[in-house]
Amino acid sequence: MATNKWHNKRVTENLRREILWTITNRVKDPRIPEFLTVPAIELSRDTRNATVYISSVDTGAVKEEAVQILNKAAPFIQREVAKKIRIKHFPRLLFKVDDSSENWENINSILDNIKDDLE
Repeated sequence: MATNKWHNKRVTENLRREILWTITNRVKDPRIPEFLTVPAIELSRDTRNATVYISSVDTGAVKEEAVQILNKAAPFIQREVAKKIRIKHFPRLLFKVDDSSENWENINSILDNIKDDLE
């Protein structure tokens, strides 16, 4: 079981790196933010599906539009990445916005308010 977990972690990291490279270098759409990152990928146990989280310094509307564009370009991205990463079942990619940084900002502001109230 530990070997499978290690394998999925390695595959996930390789996918993250290659997907980001493909988006920044091969996807030619000016609506995709210039400073886009892929902070995380959730790979299913059978490696047939992968949720790719994207993050950007742009506003929420711009990120949502980028997600729609990337989901339409997902078959192209899958083909390009599959040329570089060989796995038995290449995952179907689904792009979503990663809003964890915004959640951390909200948590920090709440903690700051509590700290101010305690003082």
